[in-house]
Amino acid sequence: MAKTKKTPELSLPDQPTDSIRLADWLEIYALISANGNASRGDLESALRRASVFQSDESTEIEETLLKVFLELEDRSAATGDGYPFEIKGNLLKLRPELKKFSAYIFCLVLSYFGWQAKKGAKINPQDLFEELSCNAAKHYIQGEVFPFGPNAANRKGFKEAVAALCNALGEGQGFKDQPTFQRKDDKVDLVAWKVFRDRRTSKLVMFGQCASGNNWKDKFAELQPEPFWDQWMQDTKISPLIRSFYVPHRVDRAQWDYTARRTGLLFDRCRIAYWAASAPEIQKDSRYLRWSKSFLSIRSR
Repeated sequence: MAKTKKTPELSLPDQPTDSIRLADWLEIYALISANGNASRGDLESALRRASVFQSDESTEIEETLLKVFLELEDRSAATGDGYPFEIKGNLLKLRPELKKFSAYIFCLVLSYFGWQAKKGAKINPQDLFEELSCNAAKHYIQGEVFPFGPNAANRKGFKEAVAALCNALGEGQGFKDQPTFQRKDDKVDLVAWKVFRDRRTSKLVMFGQCASGNNWKDKFAELQPEPFWDQWMQDTKISPLIRSFYVPHRVDRAQWDYTARRTGLLFDRCRIAYWAASAPEIQKDSRYLRWSKSFLSIRSR
């Protein structure tokens, strides 16, 4: 008789009463489970074993489970065809052909477990997230994108990057020479724009910052597109500049407006996965799933 594969253990998150973190936990549990499923009962059992709630435990657990499944339904609606799970009543079921959902899975694992840079590692998840954000911005805006972060492919120096950006945009004239400058990227990780047929100035231009770590809330005010332009580009700006902000995390609905006011156009995990799901270059890129599977195999042992 063949041995039944056992689902690895998965500890509850560090915030075991937070419905966002618990929804992440349930999704991770479905990813690592032997049958590709995670149920309301799995989460309830974990909460009871951990004795998370001290008073009137049954009522608080019931309310928490309801919030978690409402959050999962909201994620499914927001992510559309990019959501890797099917919700059937009290069951969360992993869909087949994971490469179609590599963007969401990558963001989920990166957000839930975090990461630390490792010398000599073949894949740097921070750089990979910036590439993913570039693809999401490109497909959302239906235009062009310029990866600007310090580790972007083919990136040379800051001065060269500004000059190349101006050339691609057709605005700014080039880098403004200054006695000294020490900024590595000035918090700009990508620039996306949508041109008209005449390819003239006065178009939609979007500056973006990526924040993949757990300290993302400390970065709300860092990116300032207009001061960046005025400081580093020869010619004055013509096209209006929009701020955008990219995180692999899920932003609580109650905190969404507060966050969006401070970050500009906000791309959370679901928005990124939705737009990246339509990008064939993401589905063909095995690095997202390869890193996610490797990380999961280590953390769930």
